[in-house]
Amino acid sequence: MFRINTTTKQIDLTRGDIACIKLSAKNDDGTDYTFKVGDIVRFKVFEKKKCHCVVLQKDTEVSEEGTSVNINLTKEDTKIGDIINKDTDYWYEIELNPETSPQTIVGYEISKETGKPLEKIFKLLPEGDDKE
Repeated sequence: MFRINTTTKQIDLTRGDIACIKLSAKNDDGTDYTFKVGDIVRFKVFEKKKCHCVVLQKDTEVSEEGTSVNINLTKEDTKIGDIINKDTDYWYEIELNPETSPQTIVGYEISKETGKPLEKIFKLLPEGDDKE
């Protein structure tokens, strides 16, 4: 199962499943950002409240100019940690060109309505296990 909440940007994903995250971004003036060939988009998942504990990092190099880019996660990418028996929350962020001119596209922010912090949740759901 794979789902992204378009309002909160929470990602729900069953451990061991594949996923394709279609990413777009906006310029400061509200126009669509155009990803350029050679841009690097980094998707990073880390332990909740432990931003230094990265459990998944996936870099995608843009191969074709456009207003969106696909971040493809394999089943190996999403087998984070040991088999789980309950939902586990992680945090995530997506960064553009992290090594040369880092810009966070999706990440921790402050709510305009409440003034409270809003982390981006990556919820890992249990996978079935047929081993005894």
